[in-house]
Amino acid sequence: MYIKFCRIVGSGGNDKLPDEANAKFSVEVKKQQGKDLQVLGNVGLYRTVCLLLSVICLVLLLVIIILCVKFPFQPQVCHGTEKGVEAKEKGSVTEKGIEAKEERFQSTEVCSLQTCQAQYFQQQSQVPACHMCDEGWLHFESSCYFLSRDRMNWDESRDECKKRGADLAVITNKTVQTFLTKKGNLMYWIGLRQRTRNWVWVNNTALGQSYWSGSNRQGDCGLLTGRDPPERSWSSTSCDQYSFYICQRGR
Repeated sequence: MYIKFCRIVGSGGNDKLPDEANAKFSVEVKKQQGKDLQVLGNVGLYRTVCLLLSVICLVLLLVIIILCVKFPFQPQVCHGTEKGVEAKEKGSVTEKGIEAKEERFQSTEVCSLQTCQAQYFQQQSQVPACHMCDEGWLHFESSCYFLSRDRMNWDESRDECKKRGADLAVITNKTVQTFLTKKGNLMYWIGLRQRTRNWVWVNNTALGQSYWSGSNRQGDCGLLTGRDPPERSWSSTSCDQYSFYICQRGR
């Protein structure tokens, strides 16, 4: 009886062990498969990101190549500053009367910042007045000028200029002085007046460079005479006298 019972118990235990081992093995296999799938998913994501970055780099490289081909680097050259320099070489006249041929060489002036700025402002001052100022006004440098055809005293002239959004002309350099003197052929009030024995412009700046016609000045208000040379076209008279006037405003 004892032997038979042991066999039954022994045989029953041997039958259950393979099932438990298989179950544990199946769980381990599933866990490993899950880890493998996660690793494969991460590798696929990394590959996708790398591919996207590679495409972006290729597109940027293509853009740079196109820009380099379309806009090649060139030294900056001022517009309108190319000069044709002629070098003529003449040989001595021989007994047969043959002269040496003339050769022409052209050079290009590469501009500096100062040269370009000077050329820019020069071209701006040469733009037709109709494109820069109102009708009846003259454009010069950065201002518009109006030469009147009616006469008023100095204060009335200034009031009239202010109605036009301007003021009596302030002449601060020789180029403006020459321009206004050549454009006018009458006597015009300008924005110059004597206050406490000092000549002051209407913008409250003291008189610097002057263009008086003589040392004998009477009156407290300045006039510009268009018929005189620009170097000495100023005179002064009483501010109550009637004369033409020049207005100035920024364009």
